[in-house]
Amino acid sequence: MDTTETLGGTYFYHGHDNVTKDELLWLIFIESLADHTGMAVETAATIIAGQPIIPKRQVLGSKGKRTSIASKMARRIFNNARFPNGIRLETLVLGEVRHTNKIGAAVGRAFPYLGYAQAVILIIQVSKDTRNKYNLIARPEHRIAWTYF
Repeated sequence: MDTTETLGGTYFYHGHDNVTKDELLWLIFIESLADHTGMAVETAATIIAGQPIIPKRQVLGSKGKRTSIASKMARRIFNNARFPNGIRLETLVLGEVRHTNKIGAAVGRAFPYLGYAQAVILIIQVSKDTRNKYNLIARPEHRIAWTYF
């Protein structure tokens, strides 16, 4: 084979020789992760933009409170728009449940969870690619039978 060979019970993969089956799996995983890093930038950006890192102005009862870039932008975009019929949504901010009836606040607080979802999807895609490529290269007794993805 061109880039993958077996020699004396070990593997040769992209310039790495005497690679064990476990090392081969990790090499393929790292290669697959590197192939998917275009999503990782967006994932990190959405998670960071949703974190409360900007100090809020001090008013009575808001000692040390912070807001996020996503929340500030969503509040600007949606202005003072509110949910109809006085609906109040529960939102999660750093493990604390807060209620709001403003659309901008709800969107801004939900923003980091888009990044978390992208991170989960990225890991699933990398794992599938890793399994498929590893099973193509590895000997039958070393193959992985993951049935859940």
